[in-house]
Amino acid sequence: MALKNSQAMIIAIIAGILLLIAGVSGLATWQTIKEFVTSNITDNAVVQIVFAALIFLASLGGITVITGGILIGKEKIRTGKFLISLGAGLGLIGLIISVIVAYMQSNLTIGSFFSIGAIGLILSIVARLMVKR
Repeated sequence: MALKNSQAMIIAIIAGILLLIAGVSGLATWQTIKEFVTSNITDNAVVQIVFAALIFLASLGGITVITGGILIGKEKIRTGKFLISLGAGLGLIGLIISVIVAYMQSNLTIGSFFSIGAIGLILSIVARLMVKR
């Protein structure tokens, strides 16, 4: 296993643990995407089944990120990166949405960026970026 991949695996596992502790998951992000797709693009049984599976995996949050990290360690790079993205709510997109929501609720503080959940999201992004194919 490449050194970068083993480091990415460790970072993803730490990120997943932090996400579990904070209770952060990608559920809201994927639910929003599903609502957009089904109301603006297409809505059929296949789309509903696909989104049900994605939303289920995303709701596991940290567990999905940890599983993605383990898969990266087993050289299952694409699947590992995909699971990390699912569990972290697409990582960067989830983090941006969190900041926007905090700003709109007048609850944006410097502590928002140093919460356990935010650190877990940032580490999940770092883990995905570190992986070599």
